[in-house]
Amino acid sequence: MLVLVSGVGPVAAALAVGRAIGRGQGAPDREVSGVLALGIAGSFDPTVLPLGGLVAATAEIFPEYGLRGSDGPQAMDARGLRFPQAVIDGHDIYDRLPLAPPAEAARALGLTLPEAVIAGPCLTVAGVSATAERAAALAARYGVLAESMEGFAVALAAAASGLPALELRAISNRVGARPPADWDLPAALAALGRAAACLFA
Repeated sequence: MLVLVSGVGPVAAALAVGRAIGRGQGAPDREVSGVLALGIAGSFDPTVLPLGGLVAATAEIFPEYGLRGSDGPQAMDARGLRFPQAVIDGHDIYDRLPLAPPAEAARALGLTLPEAVIAGPCLTVAGVSATAERAAALAARYGVLAESMEGFAVALAAAASGLPALELRAISNRVGARPPADWDLPAALAALGRAAACLFA
């Protein structure tokens, strides 16, 4: 097992994961057979996904790709440039990458998915959403549960390499909110530790 700290943001994550997968090609003792992404995320709706809760991605969305207009997320046209980010299994990937069901991905990786996980689509940004207005706009447009800064990049690297992938995150904050009452990083890290122990049990 290779443990990798990818760094923060989609560029750092894509570089780190891509490098790790590439180094393993043709080297049986270092070959990568799957990707498990663990981290923290913000919840768009804490009544559905509370602080300290766990989310497993069923799809990853990158809302910052495409042709941007003047009205924020509502004006982003992912296909406006007419260039997909990748072609996987004959499908053009623009701003949305469907993932295998979390339970299926966990089995493919030989892992045990924690029972308390909520599964649903997640969103990746290069800059976190710092206002309630942006958070509401993203949630309305994409129908997502959580926001992170690495998920799409890691999932795309895995999918492009034909590898199974599972993304599991603990909720550290409410998306778009800055008051301390909407944040609990220690609880998220503790939940992530318990989830990791369950995965490898």
